[in-house]
Amino acid sequence: MARAVAFSMTAMPKNGAQGSFRNTVLSLKTDDLQDCILSVFHIGDSYALFSGEALPAPHTTTNADLREYLLRRLAGDDTGLDLEVKIARVSESVRSRS
Repeated sequence: MARAVAFSMTAMPKNGAQGSFRNTVLSLKTDDLQDCILSVFHIGDSYALFSGEALPAPHTTTNADLREYLLRRLAGDDTGLDLEVKIARVSESVRSRS
């Protein structure tokens, strides 16, 4: 059985983004994620914190790969959001052994 890759994500509005940041975060298409669970942990005025788990896959290999996958799946081409993604160190060691 594959172990889940745990990660955290911070979303921030891009410079010049239009509309309500809170509404943008709440309208993210989390149902469109494949093999991934993403939960909102906190929404502030200028950032939102998420926690997530994903099954090991090519898009969970690096922080950059996971960030690209999440941007594409959550919001399409232009969300007005910037994401910072960090895979948990425990998950990094699990991936290297698999």
